[in-house]
Amino acid sequence: MNGVAFTHGPIWYGATVLVVDDEPTSRTLIRRMLEHENFHVVEAVDGESALKLIQTRTEPFDLVLTDLSMPQIDGRQVSETLARYRPSVALLGMSGNPDAVPHIGASDMPFRVMLKPFTADDLYHAIRDAITRNADLAAAAEKEIVQAHVGLSRLARALEDSRTVRVNTLDLVVAARELRQVQLGSQGPRTDP
Repeated sequence: MNGVAFTHGPIWYGATVLVVDDEPTSRTLIRRMLEHENFHVVEAVDGESALKLIQTRTEPFDLVLTDLSMPQIDGRQVSETLARYRPSVALLGMSGNPDAVPHIGASDMPFRVMLKPFTADDLYHAIRDAITRNADLAAAAEKEIVQAHVGLSRLARALEDSRTVRVNTLDLVVAARELRQVQLGSQGPRTDP
């Protein structure tokens, strides 16, 4: 997480979480819950300040926890910017509107959405699951990249072998022509009786 080498604890221990919520009471409560469990918390008071942090912060976030129902720039826009600028960061949505959660949680939303209010345990489990899922996806992507690299290396070797075969074949053709010319030259001109 954030380039810090942990010697113990799960992958989410000490994770840095960006909490985006336009409701100060909710933001403060979430910050306290997370700090109690050794998370590092950065707060954004609205979607606009979250976008600035996502785009400019040099130290990455491990997870962004965003309210989806905010004026002007909502959680969906925050998630789109996060996907563009920081695709490796886990995302968790939240909403106080029960009617919005099933709709928001539809298949077009690739992250979990929690209904507010939620318990500290529910929040910890959701964060743990999101960060773990993200780490698993990153590991799978890395494995695919390694496999693609191995495949490309094999292809490059096969192309080089093919090039070598073509060069060797060309050398054989040239040698055969030269041999034929030598044979024809040693026989001299043909004289027909």
